[in-house]
Amino acid sequence: MTAVDRDDLVGLDEARLPTRRFLRPAEDASALPADALYGRLLASAVQHLDGDGPPPMARIRRADGALEPLPLDRWLAPCDAADEAILASIDAPVLDLGCGPGRHLARLRELGKDGLGVDLSLVAVAVARGRGATAINGSLWDAVPGTYATVLLLDGNIGIGGNPVALLKRAGELLAPGGAIVVETGDHTKRVRVRIEAPDMVSEWFRWAWVEADDAAAIAERAGFRVTDSRELFGRTFVTLRRP
Repeated sequence: MTAVDRDDLVGLDEARLPTRRFLRPAEDASALPADALYGRLLASAVQHLDGDGPPPMARIRRADGALEPLPLDRWLAPCDAADEAILASIDAPVLDLGCGPGRHLARLRELGKDGLGVDLSLVAVAVARGRGATAINGSLWDAVPGTYATVLLLDGNIGIGGNPVALLKRAGELLAPGGAIVVETGDHTKRVRVRIEAPDMVSEWFRWAWVEADDAAAIAERAGFRVTDSRELFGRTFVTLRRP
């Protein structure tokens, strides 16, 4: 070690170099729009997979204090066995609401099935298109072209907006006659505010929801649908909804 190196280390215990950390819930910070922070994290994850930089650290905080991972690596990975089984069984054309970086759409394209994705994140849409998917940037509540034989609400996207009944009604507006909505359910039913957290950054709070499989029928009925199929695949549960 050189003399300069030793000088640089003097007093390090008393005045440590700044480190990146997750902010505490009560700390004041300039919150970013959720889609903006998600886009930053997704871009960092893509760069990491390309060999440039460390993987991003990110999580979801619920307003009740519970923490959950933000699984960027899974969303950027190829489809797993459960995804494969679902995508092989559905009819095209397919609409993927909250498509993210497009792993489902890319696989549908490989299967010869037409699909369209919708996502608020410009970065997610760019990544999806880079995988060969057709995707548009915008809100699912805005104009979406066409009608579809299948609408996908996978990866917990039944929670978008924090109102599953309203979301299912909107999905129904985009269904072709005889079409189906495929919903991935969770392990509990709850409506709550959440935010994305990363070291030194947080998103604004936004509304989200989870729907347990046992509650799917009652929620679907309120939206004008019924459960016609339920499948448990590799630890994940999917229900199919159709109009009576």
